[in-house]
Amino acid sequence: MLNVIAAPGPVSYPMVAASSKYKDITIDFGKEGKADVILDSTVSLVKRGVRIDYITIKGLMVVSPDVGRKIGVWRRGSAADVLTKALFHKKGINGEIVYAEDMQKLMELLNQRQVESVVVPAPFGRGKTFEELLNVPGSCGASILANHEEFVRAYSEGIDLMKEDPQGTAEYIASRLPVQANKKMIVDLPRVTTLGVMKMDKYDEFENLVKRFL
Repeated sequence: MLNVIAAPGPVSYPMVAASSKYKDITIDFGKEGKADVILDSTVSLVKRGVRIDYITIKGLMVVSPDVGRKIGVWRRGSAADVLTKALFHKKGINGEIVYAEDMQKLMELLNQRQVESVVVPAPFGRGKTFEELLNVPGSCGASILANHEEFVRAYSEGIDLMKEDPQGTAEYIASRLPVQANKKMIVDLPRVTTLGVMKMDKYDEFENLVKRFL
């Protein structure tokens, strides 16, 4: 049995895919409670005071088309919001963040030139990743409290399923999520980001960066 608490975004996709094969995986799409594994963005894990043991996705969020002084971001307080504030600070930009209520509105802001840049998931735009811009260790991660080997095996096999049968696996993942998911994003995720179970070592600098701009 592998009990997982996961944010219902890309970090959960490989685990959801693995649950089609391993019926003893239970996934709670929330933020509260106890579990063997907690999956979330690296920013959220730091915000929650949860140890990051593995990086699971690199290159998820991009600043598109490039870094401007006026950047559109979806959702105040999100990982993108925190990292955009950190980016302005690092580059010495006296910038402005414009918040959008959804991804469609975000793209409208860019197309109507109300912002110079937007922060979007890599499947939806080309640009520079926060890994490149801020040297962050990764976009999403996992905190493992028990059953390390089971997690590594299941998550890795979930990634393999996403690569081997992109359309079929995307259909399954979308059907299991508690929120409406963009199937194109699920299909394209392994192609435009780095998915894996990558051991995390020291990340004091990243932790301090996140806490500074929460």
